[in-house]
Amino acid sequence: MKRTLVLIGASSLILGVLFTASAVASDTDDLSALDKKWGESGIKGDISVSEKLLSEQVVSVTPNGVRGKKGELADNQPPPGVTKYEPTDYKVTFLNPDTAIMTHATKGGDAHYSLHVWSRKNGNWQIVATSVTAASKE
Repeated sequence: MKRTLVLIGASSLILGVLFTASAVASDTDDLSALDKKWGESGIKGDISVSEKLLSEQVVSVTPNGVRGKKGELADNQPPPGVTKYEPTDYKVTFLNPDTAIMTHATKGGDAHYSLHVWSRKNGNWQIVATSVTAASKE
């Protein structure tokens, strides 16, 4: 009888690990898609996506300083001469099922490195912290 229970317990553990890995992969894809949508809207000067994705308590660190959501939205201007958002090298690390740290780079006229902290509340992902560093022009 003990062997059967151990086997059932091991099977449950394996299924749990597989389910968690699948959920993380799906969430990683979702977060990457949200970031791309956010970046593309910024190229167009459209703040509607930023209004939805940025938490009311967001902390944003940019070359223009540290600010919150109001400052981030006010400074949302399309980069001069940039017509395409080209993100690369996405990396997403989950601290728990509802908190993720994302890093990525972009190439092109607005080349930079980004770090975003995402938090899921009521099933919706929002950015609670973000930082941007310009890529060197070497």
